[in-house]
Amino acid sequence: MPFFTLETLTPEIQALVMRNIDTVRSLKSLLHASPRLFQVFRTRREYLLTQVAFNQFHPDIIEDVWTLTKALQIPRSAPLADIHDFVNDLSLVDNDYEQHSMPPSTIIPLCKVGTTIAWFIEDYKRSSLELLTDLGKYMDLQQDTETLESDLSIVEKGRLQRAFCRFETCCRLYTVAEGEDATYQHFCQARRYLRTLLADDVEEIACIRDYLVRRLWGVFEAMEDRAVQEDPGSTIRKLGNVCQPHDWFSRMGKLGHRDYMEYILSQGLGFLREVLESDGLKRAEIVISHSTRRTNCISKALSDEGDKSSYEISVDYDAGSYDGEGDYIGDGLDNLSQGLVWANDHKVPSDWGRWPLKGLRDWGYMFWGGRRLQASGVLDQDPRIVAEYLFNERSDRRSVEDRLSECPWPNNPKSCQNWANNPLHEFARRPEPENFEEVID
Repeated sequence: MPFFTLETLTPEIQALVMRNIDTVRSLKSLLHASPRLFQVFRTRREYLLTQVAFNQFHPDIIEDVWTLTKALQIPRSAPLADIHDFVNDLSLVDNDYEQHSMPPSTIIPLCKVGTTIAWFIEDYKRSSLELLTDLGKYMDLQQDTETLESDLSIVEKGRLQRAFCRFETCCRLYTVAEGEDATYQHFCQARRYLRTLLADDVEEIACIRDYLVRRLWGVFEAMEDRAVQEDPGSTIRKLGNVCQPHDWFSRMGKLGHRDYMEYILSQGLGFLREVLESDGLKRAEIVISHSTRRTNCISKALSDEGDKSSYEISVDYDAGSYDGEGDYIGDGLDNLSQGLVWANDHKVPSDWGRWPLKGLRDWGYMFWGGRRLQASGVLDQDPRIVAEYLFNERSDRRSVEDRLSECPWPNNPKSCQNWANNPLHEFARRPEPENFEEVID
């Protein structure tokens, strides 16, 4: 009986093997290990790259991946008329990728985005579950740590992939040209895209936005901590000094941080990953150099989604019932997540994606399967009570200038007292200062 190895298979079967690889990294490893397979790959390069690029994603979100692929072909800062036409044609998108062999200029960006999304999914899990564990400690919840920290299910990964794909599509379509601010027309186009989605899909994008904001506040605060510890002539302080129109570390500069953050968000996942993976002065240089531009069209569009009505939710609102054996019926991509049903107490949700009303999005409830949520202990709690323990990404709202003056809000003694007397200021909802809008905006 003949003995076959991967090297001795026919080129057609070798190509079939490569066609079913699910990550670009695995494909590269295989090609480095086998010169023969590399020769086969070279003869079918465009087709195989196309298949592997789409294999990175859950099969039920291919339509969104295809939309992102088309969006990646549109130049950044494209004319609004082109964006208008793109949104109009979304229903005409041909998503049968198996019939296509895309050129490298089209498919390689998608391969890179797929790799970046995989990185962010792991980061999202780690960041969100850390907060969920902290929530359990503060509320004295009984948590099954092993289940809570187990590998993501296929459905959980699919939900996260879909939300990240849609977030990246928003970033590609609504990037404002360098040196310009977002206009009302940019906001309108972003809202038009979101209105092609279902209400709970918009909430998923808002979850991703909130997670990224939370991570960026951590970056900003780490930079500020370093600036507090160093002398005025240090490199990081000099970087802040050249930021316009105000020193990045000054009181006035602090007021613009959220706007700067919105611009960083709009640059897309690749740039955000560069920010999060960098450190020290390199990170400060990247962030501060992008802190003279402002755009908030994505968050503004998300905040305008409060009028989504019940018929625009994915499935009927009884989805996700417990089957008595450890699983939740309807825990699939086409159904409402069990967390969404719990968070809204089986009522039709409102205020989709609104920035000041983040609800329970900080705990990742939109993406976790029923088994993980059950292990977290939150399903046994009233969601309104859990909401009182919202993570506060502005736990230190003071600028470096104010921190060196040893008072959080020098012009508001009442706020200083609130800050000093609140032992859970990182996780508990803090009394709002009288000039709340001035402080955080």
